[in-house]
Amino acid sequence: MTTAAPNTGRPTERPPVQAAAECPPTRPLLCSIVVIAAYLAIGVVAFWPAYPMVSRHLFSDSPDLGQASWFLDWVPHALAHGDNPFFSNALFVPTGVNLAQNTATPLLAWVTAPFSTMLSPILKANLLIVLAMPISASAAFVVLRKWQVWLPAAALGGLAYGFSPYMVGQSDHLDLLFVPLPPFIALTVASILQGRGPWRRLGLQLGLLAAAQYFVSPEILASVAVLVVVAVAGVLIRRPANWSTVLRGAWGPTLVAFLVAFVLLAYPIWMGYFGPQHFTGPPVASTNPYHNDLLSLILPTQNQRVSLGVPPLRPDLLLPNENDGYIGLPVLVMVGVLAWWSRRSPRMQLAVVLMLASALLSFGPHLAIDGHLTDLPLPFWVLDHIPVLSSMLPGRISLEMEACVAAVIAFGLDDVRHTQEWCSRRRRSVALALVALSALVVTQLPPWPWHFGAQPAAALPTALTRAIPGGDPVAITYPYVVGASQNTDAPMVWQAEDGFGFRLLGGYAFHGSHGGGVSNWPYPMKPAGLQGLLADQEGFGLFGPETPVSRQLVALTRSVLSKYAVRVVIVDRSASGSGAVMELFSDALGRPTASAGQFSLWVGWHARPSREQFSQHLSTAVFVPKKNAVLSGSVPLDAVGTAYYAITKVEFFLTRQGHSDLVAVAYPSLVGWVAQWNTGTVANGTYTLQSKAYDEFGARGLSKGVTINVENPLPPRST
Repeated sequence: MTTAAPNTGRPTERPPVQAAAECPPTRPLLCSIVVIAAYLAIGVVAFWPAYPMVSRHLFSDSPDLGQASWFLDWVPHALAHGDNPFFSNALFVPTGVNLAQNTATPLLAWVTAPFSTMLSPILKANLLIVLAMPISASAAFVVLRKWQVWLPAAALGGLAYGFSPYMVGQSDHLDLLFVPLPPFIALTVASILQGRGPWRRLGLQLGLLAAAQYFVSPEILASVAVLVVVAVAGVLIRRPANWSTVLRGAWGPTLVAFLVAFVLLAYPIWMGYFGPQHFTGPPVASTNPYHNDLLSLILPTQNQRVSLGVPPLRPDLLLPNENDGYIGLPVLVMVGVLAWWSRRSPRMQLAVVLMLASALLSFGPHLAIDGHLTDLPLPFWVLDHIPVLSSMLPGRISLEMEACVAAVIAFGLDDVRHTQEWCSRRRRSVALALVALSALVVTQLPPWPWHFGAQPAAALPTALTRAIPGGDPVAITYPYVVGASQNTDAPMVWQAEDGFGFRLLGGYAFHGSHGGGVSNWPYPMKPAGLQGLLADQEGFGLFGPETPVSRQLVALTRSVLSKYAVRVVIVDRSASGSGAVMELFSDALGRPTASAGQFSLWVGWHARPSREQFSQHLSTAVFVPKKNAVLSGSVPLDAVGTAYYAITKVEFFLTRQGHSDLVAVAYPSLVGWVAQWNTGTVANGTYTLQSKAYDEFGARGLSKGVTINVENPLPPRST
């Protein structure tokens, strides 16, 4: 929503006829309840055909919702077991994955955590998808009413915000769809700029809202922050004489908001940028196709039911789940008329400026027209070179653009209603509201109710989950290339529904690739024959040429399973290409240990691997200090480790001239195994620091050495 001030410069006392036309005090509350109930009904109807499958099918064709269901269950699981909610070793064994750099929506996971024993991960994700649009629409409606906008106008504004083409286009992305907080951020910023309310409360409120939005979607928080800066600049430019007054009144709440947000977000931000397994750079290159085309504002997509005779956007310009920029000619005309009607209103002026600014930013670094990328640079080019902001996808700024469209509609209708000729224009204003509603419905109506092929996400039968050994064993599954296409995120759903009773070699999340950069595919195995066959059977030639089942591949499979300490194999026989996979594992491991429904399971083809037969995985690495660090006084030490079995102890050793000494014993924490070391116990010089990890069976792993320099001040000489 826009941060436009609710004051339009009209008289504070309304004409007697207008005052008489107001609702009794109880009616606005009842009408507001009816409006919110209508939003809820629209959201429910949108997914109506899929409700019989609500607990066993994901309400989406995209693998992203399966990933979201995994995130929703990981946070309560981590908190219940003393693990780090921003890091998980349940995926991408043995390295793990940094969840602070992924769309993990920890706030939604915390809110739904009390229901984890009653609701499955699939059911929680589906319910949040259904409720996200009505809740977001209700938030916009409440904020507009706080700004004393006429109730029908506020209802239309909430409808235009909560069910906009952006929302429909992002209906697979829970972190981008659940957006009730931006309107309240706009309300708080407007109150700060106007000096309405205690500054400490406003600062606390803004800090909490910013932190909460970060825990839903840092990307949305970043784009909202950019628009807030534009709004503040617009206010200051419009009234330069009030600069000192505005800034003097805003610095106190801003400082409080910053301190509150810093306290709440310091650790998550540190995890994202400096924590274990973090990656550098944006996950998507700046040349990505996720930006609006100039024609996307007026040409409908597959997300609109009615085309109004306008040719649709070219199919090659359509992006799955990212067609966010459509507004439509009738709505644009209506917005233009209302903006002209209220052109002297400060709030309308600001709403229009923000609408144009967000539309311009949504085009990306360079303007694209009908699929042709021009050399014309746009303002997003600047953002694309600023750390943090460069991670935003420009097309998603359509949220703010369509929020401003909603604000223009609401403010314009409210201004029409508050003209001095209210008695003579009452019917006309109601008729105009109905015209606005008709324009929104006809232009932007999605093809609801959805008729997508909801993804089946069958849970592992109880007979199979009981056969999985304890100790969080490493598992390899088929489907294997998790997140590559529809239903390939099923292994993550199996894992979440099993209470994270096993770990996966792969997964679907952003992580640093071995060759540098960012990837969401599994790490390459060495040798790659098994991985190549699994990917090829799914139709993804990601790991080398297609490999047929052969004696050599059977022997290689046994070797790979031993090398990566795999103790569980799960195959979904209903998945395409599973025949060759079943043949391979049957030849390598014998008959399945158990089969139930569409699943087959192998466990116990070997006992605890002996050192002669299997290479156990137990690795550790020194995380702090960094290579060539200069140390003095008391310094922190931090090491990370992964193992086949639980790590029970980590020690730090200092080596110089071939002699090693134990300098510290670490204790487990949310950021790894940490210890404090007094460098004054050793002489100044260059050393090699290593960490040594031990598992519960006594196996040991020694890290690579990190060169450090101890330089403590020398004591003064005695005279």
